[in-house]
Amino acid sequence: MSLTAVVLAAGLGTRMRSPLAKVLHPLLGRPMVGWIVGALQELGADVVVVVHHHEADVRAALAPWNPRFARQEAPRGTGDAVAAALAELPQSGPVIVTAGDTPLLTAASVRRLVAAHRGGVTVAAFEARDPTGYGRMVPGVGIVEDGACTAEQRQIRVVNSGLYVMDAAVLRRELPALQPHAPKGELWLTDLVGPDATVVADFVEAEFLGINDRGALAEARGVLRRRVNRAWGAEGIDLADLDTISVDVSVKLHPGAALGTGVVLTGNCDIAGEIGPHCVLHDTVVHAGAKVAAASICERAEVFPGAVVGPMARLRPGARIEGGAHVGNFVEVKNSVLHEGAKANHLAYIGDAEIGAKANIGAGTITCNYDGIRKNRTTVGAGAFIGSNSALVAPITIGDGAIVGAGSTLTQDVPGDAIAVERAPAKVSPGSADRLRRHYRALAGRE
Repeated sequence: MSLTAVVLAAGLGTRMRSPLAKVLHPLLGRPMVGWIVGALQELGADVVVVVHHHEADVRAALAPWNPRFARQEAPRGTGDAVAAALAELPQSGPVIVTAGDTPLLTAASVRRLVAAHRGGVTVAAFEARDPTGYGRMVPGVGIVEDGACTAEQRQIRVVNSGLYVMDAAVLRRELPALQPHAPKGELWLTDLVGPDATVVADFVEAEFLGINDRGALAEARGVLRRRVNRAWGAEGIDLADLDTISVDVSVKLHPGAALGTGVVLTGNCDIAGEIGPHCVLHDTVVHAGAKVAAASICERAEVFPGAVVGPMARLRPGARIEGGAHVGNFVEVKNSVLHEGAKANHLAYIGDAEIGAKANIGAGTITCNYDGIRKNRTTVGAGAFIGSNSALVAPITIGDGAIVGAGSTLTQDVPGDAIAVERAPAKVSPGSADRLRRHYRALAGRE
């Protein structure tokens, strides 16, 4: 059966208090309306998105799904929005209609409503914990909007979900006849749901959470986060929990990967290794057998089998940590390669550098890569040893097997197998410490 779907995405969403169109607010790396379009396309539906506010932005954001679009010239209610799409609809056959701000809607639920459709109008309904604001499903009448309900009708808890299946012929016949409602002159699609409509009333309320403010957005994000994580668990991913781990839909995970509590993976991460708790990774590749330890941050980096990063390390764009290399706590690596077995275990900055296999970078070492105009390269050879608190002023090359003494500031190359030490002579004044303290106390007394 051929299916067409209309997604209503023309609203502004003023309660979001955001310059971004409501339907474009992101959830796990996908715009809100993208979740709905994706679910409908999963069913094989030809999707038409009705736009008005932020039209160009909505069109651009939905480019990966390539739906068709219809423009509502003025926001005059849901009936007018569907009418704006009539030219894009077939002459006959079922048409799914849903809102663009219900990202928790699943393909399975839409499929179930389509299966229940027997012609005319079919509507999904659910029993609301608090029906305030919802249109009530009134037996023998149809949908009565909240503001028009009698006191008795307000007690009804079975409400309209906003998901419909309607025959195209019904839409073509009935939409032009809709009458405007005061005070805004809006045309309501719910006027098409009369006493003869098929009502499927056993849907789950949570799937129809409408996103009208940032609180609801956060609530939906939590539901989707758990749903996505549960699906990854079924694919062989070891997740410490389902609620705190956040995985964008663009991320690729491989069976055997492990994610700790609070891990956040965004962009095009590709993860087969172990990610410790509270790590944040973006566009990063972690190969099987690699480990990123707790509270590390990685962006556009790659970590190879046997390598260990962290805890509390930062890999910036262009960082490449090869097999068996170690990047320890409070080490920052940018646009640099640590070759096999190289180690920078603590408190170092490695920028625009190439660190040779099995080289050791001591605590407090800095590659001084920026001269105020240019970024310059540092090369440290295989097996070299850089002592603690050294500053390597780039451009500079430290040869294979060379040793740099702790506390050195080097501005020239060091040949392989050489020892380089550059320190100012120490000045020691015996018996002077107490005199200096008395001097400072005297100064303080005069202030």
